[in-house]
Amino acid sequence: SFLRLSLRAFQEKLRAKVFIDLSEIAQRNIFNQKYDFFLSEKSENISSKIVINISKVAEKFVRPILQIVSGFFIVSFIFIAILSFAKITAFYLIICLVIGYTLISFCVSPLIRDSVKQRIILEKEINKVLTESVRTIIDVHLTGSEKFFQERYLQAGKQAFPYLWKAETLPEFPRSLVEPFGITLIFSIGLFPFVSDQNINDLIDIVPFLATIAVASLKLTPPLQDLFRGIIDLKGGIPDLEEALKILELKKERIYPINREERKLITPKKLIELRAISFKYPSMKNYALQNIDLKIPIGSKIALVGKTGSGKTTTANQILCLLRPTSGGLYIDNKEIKNNDVPYWQSLCSYVPQSINLLNGDIISNVAYGLKAEDIDESKVWESLVAAQLEDLIDHLPNGIKTMVGDNGIRLSGGQRQRIAIARAFYRESRLLILDEATSALDNTTESQVLKALSLINKKLTVLIIAHRLSTV
Repeated sequence: SFLRLSLRAFQEKLRAKVFIDLSEIAQRNIFNQKYDFFLSEKSENISSKIVINISKVAEKFVRPILQIVSGFFIVSFIFIAILSFAKITAFYLIICLVIGYTLISFCVSPLIRDSVKQRIILEKEINKVLTESVRTIIDVHLTGSEKFFQERYLQAGKQAFPYLWKAETLPEFPRSLVEPFGITLIFSIGLFPFVSDQNINDLIDIVPFLATIAVASLKLTPPLQDLFRGIIDLKGGIPDLEEALKILELKKERIYPINREERKLITPKKLIELRAISFKYPSMKNYALQNIDLKIPIGSKIALVGKTGSGKTTTANQILCLLRPTSGGLYIDNKEIKNNDVPYWQSLCSYVPQSINLLNGDIISNVAYGLKAEDIDESKVWESLVAAQLEDLIDHLPNGIKTMVGDNGIRLSGGQRQRIAIARAFYRESRLLILDEATSALDNTTESQVLKALSLINKKLTVLIIAHRLSTV
């Protein structure tokens, strides 16, 4: 019992370690993808593949493999012990059990795989409904849409229900049917002398033999069950493995971020230029941009003003190298930015969109985004917040820059969230700042002060403002 408990503990520790390692690989692969990958993949699908499918792989592959290995050795030892005194009878008994299990497994395996595939699809739908309802909770409250999302969630749950229980129950069928089949075989062996009208003494002589076989079978059943269940789980886990491999087999598309010293290698001094840029999104026939030329002097403040869908944000993404052009190129001081240069250039850029995404942490961690606590310069954070016109807000907060902002900054107003994002750009000492309707939630006075601070804090800061109205410029 102690050895069995130790073995189980080892199996669970190894399974947990594999889950953590695979999750880390999956996250690293996601970060190594280009921006257009995230335009084609839904965020809830990505998180679902990482958390749910990889967890299932660890559960349905690692644990079964360990069960199969341990079960195989234990079954082998018991089988050899039985053969030592039961000889050919035990051999035929084991062969019949294996054949019986194989036939039952052959019939059940396709049903298991189908149930698992459907379970994966419906788990994604459940995750999608839950994510959408939480992310748009304000709209849910204002429109009274609680019942709509509850019904969607309930409907997805009803569709998933039969596949959820089938995926867990069907693997038990071979084991549950083989056990009575084995018992029947043992009794058939014992009743054979009686049925064939042989001497009654033969039946008496065989009773001790049958008792020994029965006791041995009791010892054989648990490891044999682990062996059978492991094989079934491996077969049933194939769809989960296929989904996980879509993330685990992603090739590296991005170069890792560089350090602050290396970014000096491509610091712009005179001009940022787009030359004959054309671009179309994957799977789209029409070009979003076609033969675009744009020159931006360093230290200038320019604006792209136009109606929705005119290509302003796509142009900004070309300047930031988030999207690479179908033709044409980005030039810094007449030097074309190649793929290897992209991380150096991006380390000098900041982008503040209209819809701000904040970490569920304090103000300081949101301004010094992506830095460990020991690496954050608090005085520099404060200077950035002052430049972003957030000094009054911080003074009135109970914990100052240590105040928690809530999930995606839910405790702050839209204007306050935008100014924290602008303060983030100040902290990074960016050389190019793109404001994509980033001041739309600010009042006129604050907007004017923020825009003035942009030119005061860094004379070499180049600002590109994307707007729908001229008053922003």
